Amino acid sequence: MVPPPMPPLLLIAALLAQAGLSEERARQILPRADLRALTDQQRAQFLEVAGDTFGYAGCNDTLARCLAANVTDKHAPRMAELVKALLLEGSSTSAVIDMVERYYAGFAKEKRQKLLDQDCAQLGEAKAPVAIVEYSDYQCPHCALAAKPLSETVRALPGKVRLCFKYFPLPGHPRAPIASACAEYARQQGKFWEMSDLLFTHQEELGDSELKSFARQLGLDGDAMLRQAYAGRFDAVVDRHKKEGVAAGVQSTPTVFFNGRQFTLPVKLDFLVFSTQDEDEWQRNKGGWDKD
Repeated sequence: MVPPPMPPLLLIAALLAQAGLSEERARQILPRADLRALTDQQRAQFLEVAGDTFGYAGCNDTLARCLAANVTDKHAPRMAELVKALLLEGSSTSAVIDMVERYYAGFAKEKRQKLLDQDCAQLGEAKAPVAIVEYSDYQCPHCALAAKPLSETVRALPGKVRLCFKYFPLPGHPRAPIASACAEYARQQGKFWEMSDLLFTHQEELGDSELKSFARQLGLDGDAMLRQAYAGRFDAVVDRHKKEGVAAGVQSTPTVFFNGRQFTLPVKLDFLVFSTQDEDEWQRNKGGWDKD
């Protein structure tokens, strides 16, 4: 049986996979994509991704065809920027295709989780249209790395987004539950974010003496904090957060949601800002993209 012929754009991508794609040739094939920042090899990868990925907004064709000169869909160049950013991160072609498809598919109403976004430490304006809910563990190194870009996203888009921090101590991290309880004590004293920063900065030093020291640095009563923490005063809050996360499918930390939509891109400032802007547009249109 003879295999069906390969679509022209995919054939071009396959032929260029080894040799690469020059900037000039890229402009001819994908005139509405700015690929100057990519190497020849990355431009070839981009073409492969664009030929194999659907344009999720208004064009109703592959991303490659949506980037043609005679197309006016404004979302295609924005989607191209996401693909480009992922390639610059060093992601493989298959990984980029997977991340992009999962990212856009997550906007559907049926894919979103119903999460409470008020019963937690808050950063940002209470009426911001985009609520980021993060499930985090104080002994998780990836969570420590995520703390800065998440807070920077709130500051980068004032009034647009707020951050809700939820406790999700993992079984393999024995000091994470008591650290979460201490963070909750600090939250009730108006010092959550300061305590959270200390816990992440010193996540290899979460013994009782260190926890009491963190409290003293913030002007809090460390003895009272540990006494209440070990007595289980804050267990209900931590358990509620974790049960909600498990019900939403959280299996690892950090896991981040934008208005219930699970975030599937790298937890870095540029991607978080990109996703916030997309979410804001989606919410303004009550579940859709801006029209051209």
